[in-house]
Amino acid sequence: MSLPPIPPNHTLRILTVCTGNTCRSPMAEGILRDRLARVGIDAAVASVGTLGWSERGATPKAIEVMAEREIDISAHRSRKLERDHLDVDLVLAMTRDHAGAVLARAPQLRPRVFLPGELVRLVRERRRAPGEPVALHEIGATRPGTTIGRAAEQVADPAGESLDVYRLTAARLDRDLSALVEGLAESSWRVFPQEA
Repeated sequence: MSLPPIPPNHTLRILTVCTGNTCRSPMAEGILRDRLARVGIDAAVASVGTLGWSERGATPKAIEVMAEREIDISAHRSRKLERDHLDVDLVLAMTRDHAGAVLARAPQLRPRVFLPGELVRLVRERRRAPGEPVALHEIGATRPGTTIGRAAEQVADPAGESLDVYRLTAARLDRDLSALVEGLAESSWRVFPQEA
């Protein structure tokens, strides 16, 4: 089953997914919201976890490292991944297991489910000429093999680790997500098919 085309004037809907929705995915959500707003891209960004936790706040260390980046995630409350959260244009999963949990609920989303680092790599590999637009849904649809991402592209869980580990996680997410936003802002990446 293929996904219908999405109009270009549509608000971009992005979902980030991790395990408990208290560390990685809220940090990714906060970074994306901040970076997209800075470049004026209309987007609705949310995050969920694959565990049954609900209404937990982000961990104190996640809040602290985001505050160091002038991003406030202190009001965040965790949510469990449900089928109705998947009416989105792009899913950024922190690990292959998280991607698998999404696809178990909505297999038709496969062309739009990526690990953050995987997405950046695939776009760079696919671009044929500088500035040539790359459609993200096409990259996902033509992804070789059945595995989403490489093992090294998974974002490790910092839960229970030191503040420095959280900082490294935030830096990795910021690098990859900022590259995504930069590409979208330059119109060199497209989430949506072009209108005919």
